[in-house]
Amino acid sequence: MSVYSFIAKDNGVPVYRQLQQALTDDIKSGKYDNMQKLPSRRRLARELGLSTTTINNAYQALVDDGYAVTVDRSGFYVKAPDISAEIYDDVKWEASADYKYNFSYNNCESAAFKEYCARPAEKFIRDSGGIASSFFGHGNKRGESAFRISLSKYLSETRGIDCTIGDIIVGAGIQYLLTVIVMILGRDRVYGFENPTDYKMYVWLKNLGANIKLLNISAEKPVTPTALDEAGIDVMFLMPENQLPTGRRMELKERRALAEWCASGKGKYVIEVASDGNLNYAGKKISTIYTLSGGANVIYVESLEHTIASNVKTSFMVMPPESMDSVIKRLEMYSPSVTIYEQLLYSNLINDGHLRRLISKNNKLMKEKRDFLISGLKSSKLGERFTALNADAGMNFLGMIKSEKSGPELTRAAYDEGVKIFEMSKFLLAPNPGIERGAFVFGYAGLNLAEIEDAIKKLEKAW
Repeated sequence: MSVYSFIAKDNGVPVYRQLQQALTDDIKSGKYDNMQKLPSRRRLARELGLSTTTINNAYQALVDDGYAVTVDRSGFYVKAPDISAEIYDDVKWEASADYKYNFSYNNCESAAFKEYCARPAEKFIRDSGGIASSFFGHGNKRGESAFRISLSKYLSETRGIDCTIGDIIVGAGIQYLLTVIVMILGRDRVYGFENPTDYKMYVWLKNLGANIKLLNISAEKPVTPTALDEAGIDVMFLMPENQLPTGRRMELKERRALAEWCASGKGKYVIEVASDGNLNYAGKKISTIYTLSGGANVIYVESLEHTIASNVKTSFMVMPPESMDSVIKRLEMYSPSVTIYEQLLYSNLINDGHLRRLISKNNKLMKEKRDFLISGLKSSKLGERFTALNADAGMNFLGMIKSEKSGPELTRAAYDEGVKIFEMSKFLLAPNPGIERGAFVFGYAGLNLAEIEDAIKKLEKAW
């Protein structure tokens, strides 16, 4: 924190306004992490020789301007502009040419796409007599039968999920399917999200008018059924394969406990999003919550987005079998918004084994990149201050960096050296004392080995 000895009591500006401006400057400059607790009013009053009323007025002014939030019986917390500010804004990041290497969590390895997808796609077009106009007409409301038959086979072979094509609904993107889920389950339920989480999904449901509660987690602390019940949550959004941003993968006993919670007959649901579920480097196959619950009150959601390419929006969900009659009645106006052409193409990729080979290839590539990045960071000048956590699955892991600087300061320093990387406090939606400073999300999928090596050198210089 800045030393506020410059505060003057006779310059015509109220003291609390001077303190508010000093604190605002510190927040904007990155001296505070998002959701970091501000000093207690009593302590700061004692240090500055001011009254607690003056400190309280300054803090309340920060709240009014959107730079702080209050938590009952806890105090004031910084609300850094982590989502909308230039340093984090994806649009401005992508428009900028100032960074060279991108450790973002949402990149994808596309090198194998041509080998396993492009040529089969060309063959599919030839065999079907070209891209017929019927490929872009109105198809089955829940998705083409041929595609859903293929998905049923794919889910059985890769995820251990036994379902019929009648349980599967196709949609253009996970956010689109979340809209459908809220339509089905209703806005009167309490939806739960982990904190930190994928804020894009959270904001999407919030904009739909869903009643949302947050549950604090850490890199090692998962959600429990007890916590869900205490918070009064009816529907919990989870990423058990690779939680964003912690990268944590749920243990079997944790999945089983959540499956039992769903199957308890209390009308509780889990939305199980298989984020990077096919990328598993520990060699240990773990059953889905859907399978463990027998499909009872679990909605399994998966996307081909990171399996095939970064911006493939074809997604699907498996609904609890007993719910489909009511689902169909609620979705009379539903359309999957995925062309017939795309669905039949992916059906052919699955049936011919190309998708399985692509997944296997990506698994090897991602493991090689992960090992190279962790080894490079450990052997660099950062090595003694670096720890890798939750690196057994997905396309990102959590890297802990010991530093006197704040997360925003380290983020800016990396950016100034040409490296885009996100600190975990960016994903906080409410104060969470379990989140340590200096935790960064290292997404490595979009970089090759030479780029990873050079990016490590730039991070050495920055940090």
